[in-house]
Amino acid sequence: MLLKMQEQIQYYADTISAITGLDIEVVNTKLIRIAGTGEYAGNIGKSINNAGNLLKTTLKGSTPLFIDNPRKNIICKGCPTKATCHELCSVCAPISDGITTYGAMEMVCFSSEVRKQMLGRREIYMNFLSLLASSIAVRVRERKEFEDINDLLNVMSQVVNANEKGILIYDGQGSVVFNNDQAEKILQKTIPSQFENFTITPTGFTLSDLNEYSVEQDGRQQLIIGKQAEIESSTNRFSSVFVFDTIRSVVSKSLQAATVNFDSSLDHIIGHSPHIILLKEQITATGDTNSSVLITGESGTGKELVARGIHSIGDRSKEPFVAINCGAIPDTLLESELFGYVGGAFTGALPQGQIGKFELADGGVLFLDEISCMPLYLQVKLLRALQERTIIRLGGNRPVAVDIRVIAASNDNLHELMAQNMFRSDLYYRLNVIPIQTTPLRQRLEDLDLLVNHFITKYCDLFGKNKLNLPSSIIQRMRNYCWPGNIRELENAIEYLINMSAPDGTINEAGLHAGFLQSKGESMPETVKLSQTPQSPMVPLKEMEKQAILRALEYYGDSTSGKKQAAKTLGISLATLYRKLDR
Repeated sequence: MLLKMQEQIQYYADTISAITGLDIEVVNTKLIRIAGTGEYAGNIGKSINNAGNLLKTTLKGSTPLFIDNPRKNIICKGCPTKATCHELCSVCAPISDGITTYGAMEMVCFSSEVRKQMLGRREIYMNFLSLLASSIAVRVRERKEFEDINDLLNVMSQVVNANEKGILIYDGQGSVVFNNDQAEKILQKTIPSQFENFTITPTGFTLSDLNEYSVEQDGRQQLIIGKQAEIESSTNRFSSVFVFDTIRSVVSKSLQAATVNFDSSLDHIIGHSPHIILLKEQITATGDTNSSVLITGESGTGKELVARGIHSIGDRSKEPFVAINCGAIPDTLLESELFGYVGGAFTGALPQGQIGKFELADGGVLFLDEISCMPLYLQVKLLRALQERTIIRLGGNRPVAVDIRVIAASNDNLHELMAQNMFRSDLYYRLNVIPIQTTPLRQRLEDLDLLVNHFITKYCDLFGKNKLNLPSSIIQRMRNYCWPGNIRELENAIEYLINMSAPDGTINEAGLHAGFLQSKGESMPETVKLSQTPQSPMVPLKEMEKQAILRALEYYGDSTSGKKQAAKTLGISLATLYRKLDR
């Protein structure tokens, strides 16, 4: 009898599968597959007698069965396909009118996330499938069609409303005939009441396998991410299902899946010196506000760790923390990294476009490290984004609202850069609402023992070595060292010592490299001397300055840290060093 209703039953299966994300299978009493979706879409009209222990058991009973642990359930014992089965959860119900059993219907999930939903709403799924199976049986017997279908739709609404995504169902004329509660919640600002006279238009932008759409009604607008699935059937009652979510939600989930867990609690800011106690108090005080924070301090003093600490204790802790190093990205690419771009915005751009860091951080925190390296033209655009809380993707013209908290960091003297017109004062005051200063290691040497022990434990565990025993001579050298690289340099020093240690954790000091824990400046005066002989011709002062800078760079190196040490030795700021080199 079910074979005569194959098209209609397949329509039911397609609709339910599109809404719930579960695979559907329907068989008759001879275990002939009548309908199926996903992994069960094949072999329609053929026998599955060699598999399907759950379906066989269901056909013998009168109540639905819920299997929350396939392969370990007693029903699955002896199933020929047990070894290759990868079902995670299933519910099966007989297609029966109470007198005659015509077949069985099964809903199966292969997703851990969907399995959690099914386990939490076991009764809803069992009731839903039982009613659906009963309605099919009533169709066969041509009884109580109207009442049973209404009951089915009511239970279907419960299942759909339990979904975390918004769902719209369209009829053959393209009108919305059903929406779940989550759809109303997501679109409440754009579509506050009825789902009428509104448009959903694809923007051409894609994220993963989802498309971006612009929703508009009476001048209100928002962007969403989703996918529309067409439903093919012999009737025109329903034409498609649209499943969607907010960009923030989709991005947040993708970031969580792609990001290694990072414990950023205040316990990971190590130390008990007055500087660290004050720092933790400042972080705690600023955690729950939305005000911008500007963290300044030398390189290697843990500015990003401070930023993550602010994020971890604030009301945005469950939302994304997105970091970008403004000094590590070329100026030509930094704008597209921050604001994103539409497809074809520039040569080499991805055809589907790209979401920028502002949108990735929506709802959470955007950390702008080395903010002093941002070019002036981009500082203007950043200031506008911070003031208006909207951005425009590169090559686009559609404003995108963003809800973010900005934390910036710099190891340069921004006041000197402002005096040299290398950093905008209006941007500085916008960022410097809450200033936080990190302390160099040489000014909190009382924390040295704690830090050394922390890094010894970390790298001994990482390398599988016995605990390192530091000689008192090395400990004293650490206390006398000025630590220009701060905590980062200390961590590298401990990692080096553990690599050089013997299996019993001892150190052979004679085997350490000659420059270990020795400041470069120890072998030269505080200022770099010029080797001018009395017979040398007189040169302009500007040229002498440039020669001094070049000799300092030759000694300290052309890296960022080398330039900073050269500027310090010459008694000038880093900005002044750059300016004099360009003259």
